Amino acid sequence: MKSKFSIYIHWPYCLSKCPYCDFNSHVSKEKIDQDQYSSLIKKELDHYCEVMNSKNISSIFFGGGTPSLMDPSVVYEILNHIEKKFKFDDKTEITLEANPTSVELDKFRHYSDFGINRVSIGVQSLNDIDLKKLGRNHTSKEAIRAIEIAHQYFNSISIDLIYSRPGQKINEWKAELLQALALGTHHISLYQLTIEPKTTYEKLFKSGKLILPNEELSRELYLLTESVCKDYSLFKYELSNFSKKGHESIHNLNYWNSGEWVGVGPGAHSRIENKDGERISIINEYDPRKWQEYVKMSGFSSIKKQNLSQENICDEYILMSMRTSKGMSVNKYTDLGGHLDKTKLKSLTAGGYIKVNKNTNYLQITSKGSIISDFIISELAL
Repeated sequence: MKSKFSIYIHWPYCLSKCPYCDFNSHVSKEKIDQDQYSSLIKKELDHYCEVMNSKNISSIFFGGGTPSLMDPSVVYEILNHIEKKFKFDDKTEITLEANPTSVELDKFRHYSDFGINRVSIGVQSLNDIDLKKLGRNHTSKEAIRAIEIAHQYFNSISIDLIYSRPGQKINEWKAELLQALALGTHHISLYQLTIEPKTTYEKLFKSGKLILPNEELSRELYLLTESVCKDYSLFKYELSNFSKKGHESIHNLNYWNSGEWVGVGPGAHSRIENKDGERISIINEYDPRKWQEYVKMSGFSSIKKQNLSQENICDEYILMSMRTSKGMSVNKYTDLGGHLDKTKLKSLTAGGYIKVNKNTNYLQITSKGSIISDFIISELAL
């Protein structure tokens, strides 16, 4: 059976830069030449043609930035190009990230007509005061309307929510979750607000003008999310993702299961295997202008290409797989050359933070352990 493969397409532009965001997103002072962007994306895809021709494309993901700023015709051109060059069908998951502004909602019907079957909406909050603090350009009313319209056009709807926000209270968060889930949401991607380097929030935090909830409150907010989602039949299948059955993100699961993918566009990453079976990490140029020049000249934009060592591959597998509810295959980890520290394993198991599924021999983080998952994974990876 031919292996599956994912494609990630990065649109690097936003209307404004959110104060907490450290993603590769930019506010363009000039009108964006979308036709040129489409042409360069297709050219970069062609560079990977040899790698992808023998693969079945299981998922395509338009991320950003704000991909819903793309003209639907550009989405059509890119998908049409992929369909001609590579192999995917009606079962292929095709996701586009969208922001719930009224200008972009008009495009939903066209996106659906052109093959998008899953939309991920950057709701972030249903509290208007917090939305302003987060630098979002939409209101809670617009977010709700976006979800309602999305239901008309897409088979699967995911929303992003940020918790552990300044001044957030348990009862308010519960009401927010209930409101979001009552809208028939299929999937929630949950993000704890953290202070990232070189962001506006970092400056505010260092100056004492921004105070985040303490660890205990953050823990309560997370556990409440688990409980409320479960009541609506959304189950945690990854530490930060809750889904109804059949609506798990195929694209993200490929990442977490150490699959292969090609990333095109500024700052996109790839993980591919060469003809000798070596796993290769590729990072593209981050700056949109430089990315354009590289692709025009060479057909690709990689600034770093590395053959991953056995240790790299083991660390990556444990880092990603342990985030999922299924956990890490101990057998696969051993086959990759990994070695688990039995003393640490025994200590974490005795503490109720991890468990071994005796039927599958998968190592899993428990509900108790999910609160300190980063620590657990770092302990096991060392």
